[in-house]
Amino acid sequence: MRSPQETQPTSHQPATETPVARRSIFREDAVHRYIAGQEKTVLPQLVSPRTFTYLWVLLGVLGASSAIAWFARIPIYATGAAVVVRWRDQPTDAQRIVVAAFLPPQSLARLQQAETAMLHLDGLDKSSQNEGRRPILVVQPEVLSPETIQQQFALNPSVAQQVNRPAAIVIMPLEPIASGLPASAYLGSVGRVEAEVGTRKLISFLPLIEQRFAD
Repeated sequence: MRSPQETQPTSHQPATETPVARRSIFREDAVHRYIAGQEKTVLPQLVSPRTFTYLWVLLGVLGASSAIAWFARIPIYATGAAVVVRWRDQPTDAQRIVVAAFLPPQSLARLQQAETAMLHLDGLDKSSQNEGRRPILVVQPEVLSPETIQQQFALNPSVAQQVNRPAAIVIMPLEPIASGLPASAYLGSVGRVEAEVGTRKLISFLPLIEQRFAD
């Protein structure tokens, strides 16, 4: 017979394992940097640095151009037909050969302030820097009708056809004459006159802005 010690089952207790700390093959600071990099928002690179510089330069040019267009002013001219006629000088009651210019009626008020006008007529002196420029002797105070103009200046029918609407009248001297011909040889000659009647901002010539200035 077996003794009680022999029949009692032997209890097997598992051996207690010593925990072994697992070590990562990556350094701790490298892991932190990797995680921080993953959390950053990466924006797509839409334009290159050179293109970005060009855009800034273009913006600067547009700004400078806008400033120049806003402050720069250009002269405004009233234009019309000019005829060489005989004219009686009221103070001296003497007749002389002059140029009568027929300009738009709306320019009458500003013509009162004008001092010179540019005359375009064949045979005049054009050797100087201010070629064809003449002083304004008289600006008639009222706008005249075509019939009154024809009677006052004795225009021939062919010239009268060019003065077919009301006009403001400007009188200028004919001389100097480059051809050496007498002034009487130019009676009835027809040309063009440009008289400066003011200035206007350059930017106002843009289509949309022009309408705003007109309003």
